[in-house]
Amino acid sequence: MDKADDPPLAQGGRGWVPCAAQRVGRWLARWDNALFVILLAVVALLFARRQGYFLASPAEELLSAEDRQRAPAFVLPALDGSKQGLEAYRGRVVLLNFWATWCPPCRAEMASMEALHRVYRDRGLVILAVSTDAQGEEVVRPYVSSRQLTFPVLLDPSGAVANRYAVRGLPTTYLIDRAGQVIAREVGARDWAGTSARRLVERVLAEGALPIAGVKAHAGGSQ
Repeated sequence: MDKADDPPLAQGGRGWVPCAAQRVGRWLARWDNALFVILLAVVALLFARRQGYFLASPAEELLSAEDRQRAPAFVLPALDGSKQGLEAYRGRVVLLNFWATWCPPCRAEMASMEALHRVYRDRGLVILAVSTDAQGEEVVRPYVSSRQLTFPVLLDPSGAVANRYAVRGLPTTYLIDRAGQVIAREVGARDWAGTSARRLVERVLAEGALPIAGVKAHAGGSQ
């Protein structure tokens, strides 16, 4: 066949680009191939979300009055060597987060938690990050130091406190009001610095404050 009879898309140095596009188009035109691509995209999206690449906003709805329960009390060691308990923060709003250094979604939301803490720490909000790492301080301290986290970080290597809160997946976060009641629960990484989270915190902080004399917040990053 004479070169003049060659298909126009095959001529020239760039002819392979439209040719390849046509082949891909014909391949995708088959419903089974298109379905495979869709399923692959869905799996990739779910994997990315699980790894914390996409942070969802926390729900702004609070638990109904009949569904609220008193947050189980606990005392755990902190990175500064002290013992800290939930009761010490009565009168403040507490964001109780269960996490681990090996958990990608946990790591993904840490920066937004730090941002939230810096905005509201002087307005009555306390963030308590409870590490469930079995290695304890050995892996938690360098992690906290490298990310310059300033909220309290507690150690629960046995997972005893996590079990009391029925934690089945990490991260899991509980929002506890000034009276010590669990008023919201989130499973999975969240954008705690976003508009939804701030509206939620503002709403809870606006509720009647209790005396907070004697409450002392221990910084996590300086331990």
